[in-house]
Amino acid sequence: MNQETLNRFVQLFTLNDTEATQRVSERLALVLNEPAAYQEQFAEELEERDIVAELPVQELRDVALIDALLSEELVWECDWEDTAAMLIVGINEILMTQRRPRWPSEPARDTVKGPEALDIVQELLEPAGLALVLLTLDSDSYAVSVVADAQAEETRQLARELGFGVTVY
Repeated sequence: MNQETLNRFVQLFTLNDTEATQRVSERLALVLNEPAAYQEQFAEELEERDIVAELPVQELRDVALIDALLSEELVWECDWEDTAAMLIVGINEILMTQRRPRWPSEPARDTVKGPEALDIVQELLEPAGLALVLLTLDSDSYAVSVVADAQAEETRQLARELGFGVTVY
């Protein structure tokens, strides 16, 4: 694992917050280099997700990415039954953490759920030059974040290089 590559990947989410970049990068470096040590150190957090047995390495990496970004309020986890309007609330929380402009809620979208809700949120993000990131989670919930649209391909490439499962819309 290349530390510079990891830092570049993390900065796509943390932007100019050097302290958050360091915290997230350190945590992810642990899971990439020593998965067993990560699982031991973060056993309590994993237990909150009902994970008590040893996970396959790929699944552990994906959960670690979500939890690391979640600890910095850069991920929103929502249930598959949540509406697009609820997703917008979560995306606005992430945008506030990233110090990006927030956008108004869309009350007309209160009934749209599931994958269609993700599509609506991406349609709303595009004019602002942003892209929706869906982080892999073997669950009935979604973990989403936001990156600059101009960095969507870089996000895909770095995630693939580091071994994280992400879908960038």
